[in-house]
Amino acid sequence: METTVIHVPSISCSACANKIQEGVRQLNGIGGVAIDLKSQAVKVNYNPSQIQPSDIRRKISSMGYEVIQ
Repeated sequence: METTVIHVPSISCSACANKIQEGVRQLNGIGGVAIDLKSQAVKVNYNPSQIQPSDIRRKISSMGYEVIQ
């Protein structure tokens, strides 16, 4: 497993965090998702043989959230 941190400045509440967490967890190869509302960061543990950070960023963007690399 590897870890990536994705900055999502449009996370503003726990409901947003929960939505993102649930959406990312549905992807194959995800080991865990933790969100820090204060820093607006999504920390994701993933299996690089199954998924890449770009796929995770694309998923978050498709849910209507701004993603900064």
